[in-house]
Amino acid sequence: MSHHMLPLHVIFEALNQCQISVAGLIVALLTSEQYENHYYVADLLAHSREILDAFSQHPASQHQFALHLFRITENAYLQELRHLTSEDSGWHFKASNTSTKQLEDFNLKKMAWDMEDSAPQWWSLLGVLLGDKGKSESEGQKDEEGGAPVAPEEDGNVDSYWDDVDEIDLEGLINELTGEQGPHPPIENRYTRCHAGIKMTKKTIVMSILMHGSNQKANALQSLLGLFLQSTHTPYKVIDTLAHLGISISTDTINAAVKALSSESQNSLQHLGQSLLASYAYNNFNVDLKSYVPTMEKSNDSLKHLTSGLLFPLVHGVTSDDLKCSRELWEKSVLNLQADDLHTPHKYAWWDLLKLLLHPESPGLDSKLSCQDRFNSWMFLHDLCTYGPDYFCQFKLSIPKPECIEQIPLVKMPIFAAQAMDVNNSTVSGNIQAVTDLLAQGGLADPANMSFLYMATSAPENNSRQLSCAARLNQLPGIDFSTSYLYQDYSI
Repeated sequence: MSHHMLPLHVIFEALNQCQISVAGLIVALLTSEQYENHYYVADLLAHSREILDAFSQHPASQHQFALHLFRITENAYLQELRHLTSEDSGWHFKASNTSTKQLEDFNLKKMAWDMEDSAPQWWSLLGVLLGDKGKSESEGQKDEEGGAPVAPEEDGNVDSYWDDVDEIDLEGLINELTGEQGPHPPIENRYTRCHAGIKMTKKTIVMSILMHGSNQKANALQSLLGLFLQSTHTPYKVIDTLAHLGISISTDTINAAVKALSSESQNSLQHLGQSLLASYAYNNFNVDLKSYVPTMEKSNDSLKHLTSGLLFPLVHGVTSDDLKCSRELWEKSVLNLQADDLHTPHKYAWWDLLKLLLHPESPGLDSKLSCQDRFNSWMFLHDLCTYGPDYFCQFKLSIPKPECIEQIPLVKMPIFAAQAMDVNNSTVSGNIQAVTDLLAQGGLADPANMSFLYMATSAPENNSRQLSCAARLNQLPGIDFSTSYLYQDYSI
């Protein structure tokens, strides 16, 4: 803006003749649509920063102007925060309606991006307060000469510091936040990546606390942290303390979320089990229930033998008709004393199994190497370039994919965890009980015992479905709850 202007008294006289003040002239120019494209309006906007600096440096208006700017900035921050905490933002986490989909869909990197998009001024302010100084997230702190990043500790032992940090197992979190996957980066980039990832995590946590303080329903991160603390057996006093600090949800809210998840899990297990297209798996695990005050009577009775179970659907287009083979299996079983010898399958030895591994050669391939040798060759090159010396890493992309012989389509299979069972499956009776209890969790049980198993926890409409499904099972060939448990083994 040029300072070589005409004497100001000429301008003052013109304003007096027009009966308008300087402030009125500026306000009229900036608010009237008539002068929206006027040259003087464009000039004011182009030099607005110099005008604001002049107001802030004037002794008579410096304090008042600073307060006015603070109110404008405060209102801008509040508007961003209200937009971020609205229900449309997607960060409301209602504990009583918690679902596994909410937990699976939660992504810390996406949350950080949404925060930056919805509240850019807040995000920038947090970055400045945490030492960004206008730099991007991935640059990290650099020295005054623009050299390599400088670690926060001044003792110079940077490698030792980040070796200690790596023990916290932040690698997956840093990769997620910085968008990097695959092999470890060069050593010189470790600090930059860790610094950027940890800083973004801090900004996300601080922003989440501010969101929760503005709107208690905006508690997505707090809910996830609360469920994590619950799963790691954190004392309730610690959880409630973190809840008062705005970092977690309370223990009562966590219990409500766990109850909702348990109810959803039970419905999912029954829906999958009653489809008759589920696979069941179980295994034993031991828990040492140590007592705070040991006694002589129970000094050696702290080890508990329990059973865990999983249910997962049969994929690749399997139908219920494909599973109707119990009668044929029983007719050909060596345990069936009434089986016809003509239909009993031939017994094979271990050398017959080796023949199954010898797959016929594909036409057009090099006959010097068998398919097993070609696979071993590919596996050797893959391991060499992946886990071998650094020199061979440059050839990893040159290795072709292994040839497909009888490829099974790759699908994402959902797995449902069953409730742990107070069953010791190291005995025959324990295995029988584990199978029946696991089937019951899938909604398949003896109709006579259905009321004992589920009437207290299931809705009436679920009970009718379970009884109907059990009746259908009794009609299937080879499935009879009133006879032997052997058929239930086949149903597994």
